[in-house]
Amino acid sequence: MNRTPIAPMGVGKLLDKSFSVYRQHFGAFFLLALIWFGPLLLLQQLLLVDLTRVPLLAQDTEGMDFAESLGARFAGQEEFMTQSLPMLLLFVFLVAPILMIIAYPQMISGSILLTKAALEGETLSLKDALKGALRRFWPLAGSTFLYGIIAFAASTAFVIAYGLIFVMIAFAGGMTLETMFDPSDEGSIVLMVVLVLFGYLFLIAGMMLVPGYFLIRWGFYMPLVLFERDGVGIGQSWNMTKGNFWRLFGLFVVLSVIYSMFSSGIQLVLTGVLGTSILAQIILVALTCLLTPWMAIVYALAYFDLRVRKEGTDLQELVSRQLATSAPVEPATPTPAQEPGVTHD
Repeated sequence: MNRTPIAPMGVGKLLDKSFSVYRQHFGAFFLLALIWFGPLLLLQQLLLVDLTRVPLLAQDTEGMDFAESLGARFAGQEEFMTQSLPMLLLFVFLVAPILMIIAYPQMISGSILLTKAALEGETLSLKDALKGALRRFWPLAGSTFLYGIIAFAASTAFVIAYGLIFVMIAFAGGMTLETMFDPSDEGSIVLMVVLVLFGYLFLIAGMMLVPGYFLIRWGFYMPLVLFERDGVGIGQSWNMTKGNFWRLFGLFVVLSVIYSMFSSGIQLVLTGVLGTSILAQIILVALTCLLTPWMAIVYALAYFDLRVRKEGTDLQELVSRQLATSAPVEPATPTPAQEPGVTHD
């Protein structure tokens, strides 16, 4: 067994390690995502897209020039969305909860087990990873449900507070409810545009920092539930991430940018070439199953990095406490040596 020592990693080294782990065990990670996400994502497309009107291979834009063809294909996405209320309700109340509360934690937990085995130089089969995560099925589902409620409450509270502050600033600038949306008042329109522009930017930044602070601090509950088998893991996650928020925040910002560039870029190319078609939807599902394991590996590596840092800190604190509480040892007074034949009274 070629065991690799786990040492604290910076953001760059952690991301590099994630690519290495994914490349070496690509098949297991991809199949894990395909098992848990593939059927549900296909069902999601079946419910949200009106497949009776969607072409099989590519959207027909015959007779249009290149610019018109691209415009028709991008605009056609909303046109092919289902208008069936039962389909939408079925997605919202059945498929989405199963995806978020069951499939998501099981896939992430399986990826954590595979990542742990890769770091330790061990071999873990896909079957064993699935079984290991399923053994903690109910604790993982319950913890994820609780975390989702907390995330929704924190985000909603922030948006409400931010909206109230936005309205107060608008009123402080001399606007009223009558002039706020009055097209004849140019000054109010300019002020409203400026407020909306900067308000949107500050809203995004605020969502990342304020609710994001708590969601990152609580967000490592899953491996704790998986390994520690104690409670929901949210409180333990808060303690583990103490003093590491900005490093984790930077890591997940970089992760989100890379993920968005890949997924959005490929989706734009697919839409431009195939439009809204059944083939394009299947490729997008495969793309999700391809990219999601990488994010799960980064999450797992961040957890193991936190464990190493936490255990090192705890060891240093233990040594410091032991040194502080131990009694000082006074040096022994040397006894003068006696000369042979001389007696000291």
